[in-house]
Amino acid sequence: MTVTQPVPAGLVLGRDQRQVPVPVRLFAPEPVRVTLVGGVWAAQLLIFRAFSVGVRAVVVTTEPGAWQGFGERATGQQNRLTIVAGEPGQPWGGTAQTPLLTVFDLGMTGPVNSPPLGPWHTQLTVLRQLDRPGIAVLQEAGMAVLQRLGGDEATLAAAALKLDPQSGRLLQSMEDDMLALIGDGDDRYLHLNQTGVEQQYIGLPRR
Repeated sequence: MTVTQPVPAGLVLGRDQRQVPVPVRLFAPEPVRVTLVGGVWAAQLLIFRAFSVGVRAVVVTTEPGAWQGFGERATGQQNRLTIVAGEPGQPWGGTAQTPLLTVFDLGMTGPVNSPPLGPWHTQLTVLRQLDRPGIAVLQEAGMAVLQRLGGDEATLAAAALKLDPQSGRLLQSMEDDMLALIGDGDDRYLHLNQTGVEQQYIGLPRR
């Protein structure tokens, strides 16, 4: 009899400066909220890697063209990623074998009404640009994921997340293939080490 294994404790998003894998606990029995300050490329890379552990994704976006066909290309299936224009009309649930990832890609702020999150349900809010309207959703997240920020963005992020001055400078000097993970334990800066297959489906690092 084949036994389906539950999702591992951490999804490896990259490697630190010592080339040690960095696992992130994105899916758990309790709800998880993550905010990404960055572009669609970083969001799709995260989702692409999450597909490997059985995730089903729902993307709520004001720019459906940026997501059209991504799920089918990445998985070869029609039902692993659903695109929704406008606020979701109902909550969804996940399981240990098929966690649910609800992605809000609404520009510079989060959803007006976040859906209730159940077990094995993670909400990822993508802020294309960080300005004052996005501060609340950044602070409410259990973990912030940041691509390289501009000066004004870094100042806002450092104040909102209570980062030291050195971290504020690092956020402005990261390379294209790097992310900062703030929260969920120690603050970490990692290289994504994108594979050839990921480059084929998502393209080269960019914001």
